Amino acid sequence: MNTTNLLLGTTSLLLVVGFALSFGGLTNSRGSDANQKKIESLREEVARMDAEDHAIEVARLRTNSTPYLPTPVTPVTPIAPAPVTPVAAEPDPISEETKAIIASQEEKIEMQKQEIDALANKAETLETENEEIFEERVEQGQEQRMAAFRVKNALTMGTVTFANKSNALVTFVPSASANFQEGRVLAVRRNSGIIGKIQIDRLDDSGEYVATMRPHGYSPDGYPDIQPGDTIIIDLSN
Repeated sequence: MNTTNLLLGTTSLLLVVGFALSFGGLTNSRGSDANQKKIESLREEVARMDAEDHAIEVARLRTNSTPYLPTPVTPVTPIAPAPVTPVAAEPDPISEETKAIIASQEEKIEMQKQEIDALANKAETLETENEEIFEERVEQGQEQRMAAFRVKNALTMGTVTFANKSNALVTFVPSASANFQEGRVLAVRRNSGIIGKIQIDRLDDSGEYVATMRPHGYSPDGYPDIQPGDTIIIDLSN
């Protein structure tokens, strides 16, 4: 027998006893104060026991019931969004004004290309001409060096003793083996260069040759600046 049934039985017994006492009292003297007090005491006892029964029942229910456990929350794995393929935007239609600008720029570019080609051709032509001029100058330089070498190493045929530009007169002493005929043209050397030419007039009684300066146009008066001490050599230009 559980506690609940025992309490219920006790409560019923008290009710029966209370009812019997009340009934007996009523038969003897329904209006006595003692009976009334007994009845009130019994009622209070019954109420107290009911309260205890209720409390015991609630405690039993709480003990026997399954405790509430919260359902565990399963973490949700976030789903990566699907890649979005960019949609190529359709180009805006080209206006007539823009087309005209593009055509103008293309025309300018073409003209610039033509100018560049023309400049390249001109540069190539100038390069070719410069190469030719350089080669000519090299050849001239070589010729001049060779001529200077010949002049410098030419045999001495005499030495100038007198020169007068006012009457273009020159006299010179010939070398020991020199023998010139009238009209012979000779060159006058100074260092390694030719400064002018003379033409034999005659052989003087003194043993010197008398000659006339030949104009060459390199000086203001047209005659070379021959000085005493200059060397007479054979004209190598003939």
